[in-house]
Amino acid sequence: MAASPADARVVVIGDALVDAIDGASHPGGAALNVAIGLTRLGVPARLIAMVGDDEPGRVLREHCGRHGVELVATPAPLGTAVATAVRDGDTMRYEFNAAGVERFVDLEGLEPLLAEAPLVVVSCLALEHERQVAPLLALDRSAERLLIDPNARPAYLRETGAVARFAQGLDALAACALLVKLSDEDAELVYGEDADETASRLVAAGARAVAVTRGPGGATILTADGAVDAAVPALAAPIVDTIGAGDSVLASLTASVVSGARGWAGPLERAMAVAAATTRSAGGLLQLPG
Repeated sequence: MAASPADARVVVIGDALVDAIDGASHPGGAALNVAIGLTRLGVPARLIAMVGDDEPGRVLREHCGRHGVELVATPAPLGTAVATAVRDGDTMRYEFNAAGVERFVDLEGLEPLLAEAPLVVVSCLALEHERQVAPLLALDRSAERLLIDPNARPAYLRETGAVARFAQGLDALAACALLVKLSDEDAELVYGEDADETASRLVAAGARAVAVTRGPGGATILTADGAVDAAVPALAAPIVDTIGAGDSVLASLTASVVSGARGWAGPLERAMAVAAATTRSAGGLLQLPG
């Protein structure tokens, strides 16, 4: 596992959006959660995301500033992404505005930031677009600096052929990744297969490690040398919600790489503890284990 200078910023690329719930605006987005989670774990982070010069964008800028995340806002021709919560009986579903559905993080001109970053973390990016994937494929493959969470969302992949293109983009990036984090839902949506099957295939294709998360069932990290498992620790406090749990896992594993941890067993156990603590608090903000 690679380490990085303590004063260098990890680059996180992906979604940053506002969740509109009952008339209130809440900062969200998987990549934003990971970037802020890293800073809460003591790792300086830079977030590259599509953020507009509008009211939702102001909310996101203030949130990043409050948590010490350097935000690089890329062009947002349709404004900032907003997910509006709509109550459907006892459940909640989200409707995305045009900026959310047509998400694209324009990396043109930002290649030097990617080249100098100790690690590049990708979460919930439009991998169905070749132009989105190309700058990441141009990274130095020998440096083992790329970590990926597809965070595939059905609402983003409704266009004909989008799922197949997303799978192609993910396969290309996974082949040169230090770590791919997958949920059961990701594997089913993108590949129509079990996550363990996906993990084995991605490792065989070149991924150094694949983490499969199973919610309360814990997680497994598979490498060419075998697999390590970790359970979610039992806590006395009840679960409040699971928002940001997966993002906290990715942030924790990334922080372990930065620290130079050896092997994946300890980092995975730590990530499960972080995820458990995060589910005991409302919202997606990473929480530290007690």
